Amino acid sequence: MALIVTIPTTAISDAIAAYTIGFAKLEIRDRVEDAVGAGSGTLVSVGRVRGILTAAHVLANLPDEGAVGIVEYSGQTVHYRKRTIDMANATKIVLRSDAFGLDGPDLGFLRLAPDTVGWFEAIGSFYNLLKHRSDASEAEPSLEYIDAVIGMIDERTRDLPAERPRERRKGFEALFSNGTISSSCTVGGYELFDFVPTDYPDFQLPGDYGGTSGGAIWRIYLKIDGEKPNIAAVRLWGVPYYQTKEDDGGHILTCHGTGGVYGALLDKIVASWPEESAE
Repeated sequence: MALIVTIPTTAISDAIAAYTIGFAKLEIRDRVEDAVGAGSGTLVSVGRVRGILTAAHVLANLPDEGAVGIVEYSGQTVHYRKRTIDMANATKIVLRSDAFGLDGPDLGFLRLAPDTVGWFEAIGSFYNLLKHRSDASEAEPSLEYIDAVIGMIDERTRDLPAERPRERRKGFEALFSNGTISSSCTVGGYELFDFVPTDYPDFQLPGDYGGTSGGAIWRIYLKIDGEKPNIAAVRLWGVPYYQTKEDDGGHILTCHGTGGVYGALLDKIVASWPEESAE
């Protein structure tokens, strides 16, 4: 008989939300600045290098200079704060093919400028890729686990009431959904897998996963005491970058696996900043 357990949402938030961000492109609409969702990312570190792990096509859609908005998901439900980074002071690394598509590769890293890192550390945490590289290659611990996707959902972005003239407030929503890794393969030397979010009768999954690209698949290990689960560890397991809609209305998210994240991309980051990347 399968054991069904319930994990409090706050426990998941404490373990994962602090690493998660969304990107927002800043545009002028009706003479008022607007923020438009532009993908998701995960705060990561490689030695002294701090940045955002995401999909290559997400970075390609961001400007090379000017301000880009950052959406945070930890802390209070709604933050009336405008957080931006100057793209002229950031550095993009991408692993991608000539055309966007199902087979990838589609991985990216945005190095943050030192003067930006401070407030990121104040609002969140950086997941240490070098430290956890061995976690991705070692045999799985003898613990129960669930796999889950987290990322921004564009269709749930909404306008919020403004309090001052010529002000626009936007609410961005991130989805956390457990699911199943349904298949895996290697294409062009990159490990890819499909992730299928679990459809529950009392929870409505998105009609479109636009905005989730560049987010993360997390493997959450559980230590179960009786019927009470506790989170023993969390591991960054992949990066979603492509969605396929099925005939029944569900979605398959194609993701880069640990081989690309902790292999080719991490190697390129280390090669770009060898002295700063050392632990």
